[in-house]
Amino acid sequence: MRCPACQHDNAASAKFCAECGQKLAPRCPQCGAEIAASAKFCDQCGTALVGTPPRAQPAPGPLIDPRFASPESYTPNHLAEKILKGRSSLQGERKQVTVLFADVSGFTAISEKLDPEEVHRMMNRAFELMPAEIHRFEGTVNQFLGDGLMALFGAPIAHEDHAQRAVHAALEMQRALGEYRERLSRERGIDFRVRLGLNTGLVVVGAIGDNLRMDYTAVGDTTNLAARMQQLAEPGQVVLAEATHRLVHGYFETRPLGTVTVKNRQEPVAAYEALRARGRLTRLDVQAERGLTPFVGREQELALLDRAYAQARQGHGQVVFIVGEAGMGKSRLLLEFRQGLAGKEPVTWVEGRCISFGASIAHLPIIDMLKRNFRLEDTDSEPEIITKVDRGLAFMGGEAAGVAPFLKYLLSVDPGDPQVAGMDPHERRSRIFDALRLLTLQGSQRRPIVMIIEDLHWIDKASEEYLKFVADSLAGARLLLIMTYRPGYAQPLGDRSYHSRITLQPLNEAESIRMASGALAASDLPAEARALITRTPSSPRAARIS
Repeated sequence: MRCPACQHDNAASAKFCAECGQKLAPRCPQCGAEIAASAKFCDQCGTALVGTPPRAQPAPGPLIDPRFASPESYTPNHLAEKILKGRSSLQGERKQVTVLFADVSGFTAISEKLDPEEVHRMMNRAFELMPAEIHRFEGTVNQFLGDGLMALFGAPIAHEDHAQRAVHAALEMQRALGEYRERLSRERGIDFRVRLGLNTGLVVVGAIGDNLRMDYTAVGDTTNLAARMQQLAEPGQVVLAEATHRLVHGYFETRPLGTVTVKNRQEPVAAYEALRARGRLTRLDVQAERGLTPFVGREQELALLDRAYAQARQGHGQVVFIVGEAGMGKSRLLLEFRQGLAGKEPVTWVEGRCISFGASIAHLPIIDMLKRNFRLEDTDSEPEIITKVDRGLAFMGGEAAGVAPFLKYLLSVDPGDPQVAGMDPHERRSRIFDALRLLTLQGSQRRPIVMIIEDLHWIDKASEEYLKFVADSLAGARLLLIMTYRPGYAQPLGDRSYHSRITLQPLNEAESIRMASGALAASDLPAEARALITRTPSSPRAARIS
């Protein structure tokens, strides 16, 4: 019998896990009720058990609602489709994933205070809140553990930023559960807190069934260490193992917790508390804090951007698409372009970023641009946001009154006009687009605008519609619109005479060696190092620029 906490394989007759001491109890795969080893049908829901190996679940614990008994029942349809579509290519593959464990602190003490039915309702609500945040970042709940759960990020749905997604989900889970905790404290006098632990490592993905159940084998102690981080966490805390922290460092504010001893490891393991996200930082933002490699091999592309800006500042608006694989240097090219403009003349630089888990968040890059333009901070109160928006629109004079309510609505604060919230959604969207376009065009009359939308391949549909709407108004504006995306995305703006495209190719051998020499502060690299850098024309080492 496999332990649900540490995944150790125990003897079929075992009552407790030989690895971590977790109590083992066979449970119905449909409703989660504890069953006798010889049972052919569940005595709670009638599910046939013959041929279905019972799942181990920790006890004591509440009766799990049937909604959470099978991945098929609690996984959103759009994620289920992704999992089933790609399952054949995943089976048997080694994947690096981030494992998340969640556990209710002091569950036994809480259970003693409440009627079993109340405990059941309380946990069901928690099991609604936690998976919602996991699914929001395209993680998957691998199993419910009575008073907690286990989730995976990076498999079966692959993501290059799975560690970031997992930490975002963990922090959002604590936020959502914090609101729930306040209600339980007020109504029941219960201090409901959850401990979260995360670790990153290898797993081997096994069979994925039609009901989305996934078998996997942890390589090394990936899962065990994640469970250990969860045990280490204080109530309400998110604790990261060193492997996860290494991948997310710079994107989140963290606090070192020292080292802990872990079974089957000779050396202590460093642990960190995740405190909060540091805004929407890109890989380049984080890398810039550590030091960038020399900028080489993109002189022609930089010259094309300079020419496009020169036309835009004369009132001939331009659109430039920058296309390249991940790590090819799209963001770095924009950084060098911006630094080249700095100090020459006043320019309004506005940028918004699409993020890999933001395709379902309407207007995400547009809101990002507004926040940067009005210098809004995550800690700003609603009155502060309203004041900053009004101050930023003052240059529009009387026209600001028709623009402000729609921008404030987009920023989720009081628009100051009750009719905005009650409008037909299609009409309101049209008015929002008009307001954004008017703000942009009037702003370009004051000084040239460079508007950046990065990672267009992750854009949400509402923002894509806005770009199509506003692009036709650019020809006579002092505006340069630059959009970056990866090959495979079909940009929606069509083809116009004022459009141009820059396709980034891997650096050649000489450029790759120059970049590596600068990064290593070495005037001459050994022959072995040169051969490693230039061994293939498509070497990732030659393609990555940061």
